[in-house]
Amino acid sequence: MYHFKEMRDQLIKQAQTKKAVVAVAAAGDLPVLQTVKMMNDYGFGTAILVGDAAKIEYFAKETGCNLEENTVVDIKDDGQAANVAVGLARNDAADIVMKGLLQTKTYLKAILNKEHGLRTGKLLNAVTAFESAALGRVFLATDCGMIVSPTLEDKVEMIGNATTLANALGCEMPKISCLSAVETVNANMPDGYDAAVLSKMNERGQIKGCIIDGPLSMDLSISEMSVEHKGIVSPVAGKADVLLMPNLQAGNIFWKTMTYLAGAKSGAVVMGTAKPAVLTSRADTAEAKLNSVAMALLLAAHQKR
Repeated sequence: MYHFKEMRDQLIKQAQTKKAVVAVAAAGDLPVLQTVKMMNDYGFGTAILVGDAAKIEYFAKETGCNLEENTVVDIKDDGQAANVAVGLARNDAADIVMKGLLQTKTYLKAILNKEHGLRTGKLLNAVTAFESAALGRVFLATDCGMIVSPTLEDKVEMIGNATTLANALGCEMPKISCLSAVETVNANMPDGYDAAVLSKMNERGQIKGCIIDGPLSMDLSISEMSVEHKGIVSPVAGKADVLLMPNLQAGNIFWKTMTYLAGAKSGAVVMGTAKPAVLTSRADTAEAKLNSVAMALLLAAHQKR
């Protein structure tokens, strides 16, 4: 799977034909304009900045972002700004939509609007990419931010969404680990039953395009040394490309642990929408926002093929 630099390199190549366009909802924010400047400087995209023009111009000066390379749409109300940004993506004026400085519920309301949003009838969930220096590679995790207690049916869709994103990021047949505390089915850990069922569904061809195994503990998912020590035989163990979290608590704790303790680079995309949507946290750095944008743009290009 592509590292984040490789993602940018892919987008730079694509920009030789046509630069990507990002619609930003409520763009009057310092990290957002830093992200747009970085995207402009790399040369792979431009932005339609929807929001309070005075704030956008102020932060553009602060960051050195050249607004002549981008487009500003002056809308002061966050709800209206979100609707316009989502509409730009829906109507193919932008390749993706990105959250700026507004409440998540306002942003998602625009995305989920039945008439003018990006709903497809599919499950919406977040897929996060982590670039780990310790492992020397990139892997995906889902769900770290949206689905609180996924059902078995939800997990099937989450796997499908993660597989699509993995394909867009250069991984043709992702290995998916269904995480649990232990690698055996245990009556006291219901997520282990889901993991075993998902593995069997994959084995029988009900879930295609990936290789699934579980339940697997975290160490057995990513550490080949642990796999060898415990004598586990599995096509996924030790080399998982995707970690399927049992619930949001596990996913969110994992995300923040990777970010704040392990120092991993990360980016996230909302899957299941008609056009890729970037849902960043206000605490995300400009680099993390750029990583999310790069992932979403590669996904958009993949979906056009």
